[in-house]
Amino acid sequence: MNDFRNFNQLKTNELFVTRQKWFCPYYELTDGQFIYGKLSYKGIWKRHTIIETADGLWTLKMEGWFNNTMLLNEGEDKTVGSIKPSHWKRDTSLKLDNGFEATFIYKKLFSKSLTLINSTEGDILEVKQKPFSIKKPFEVTISAQQQKTKLNLPLFALIGVSTILLRQAQASAAAGAGA
Repeated sequence: MNDFRNFNQLKTNELFVTRQKWFCPYYELTDGQFIYGKLSYKGIWKRHTIIETADGLWTLKMEGWFNNTMLLNEGEDKTVGSIKPSHWKRDTSLKLDNGFEATFIYKKLFSKSLTLINSTEGDILEVKQKPFSIKKPFEVTISAQQQKTKLNLPLFALIGVSTILLRQAQASAAAGAGA
């Protein structure tokens, strides 16, 4: 965890996510010079997501085999929140135990950008997919007023990337099952 730069030292609001390795990929949140976070997977079916930042280590675990809610754990077992996709929309709600609630939404119907919105803070960050970019598949834009807040923005950005990757995997599995 000492390899990650503290997010308070960030000088820009434009970040990107790079994909490392081909067969067992992991993703790094970077500004081109420093790394602010890392997203990796554990297990055969990638049911456990590991997010590392300068502030600590978090895991996202599916609540059950037939439940689409993910538990956000600090470390391996201390649950600090939940992430739940809605049933009839593409929205995903994020609820932390400290009272913070936000929603990952797609603002337009065919949009490739996922925005994290809070009712009091407004737009917090935006994760945009780059469709034909293999090495840098995502761009993260943080709103200017959010850079100096106490929110864990690298964690939220990597949760957004994880949400997009999970939806891509589900769509791929559904397309393969229908063929």
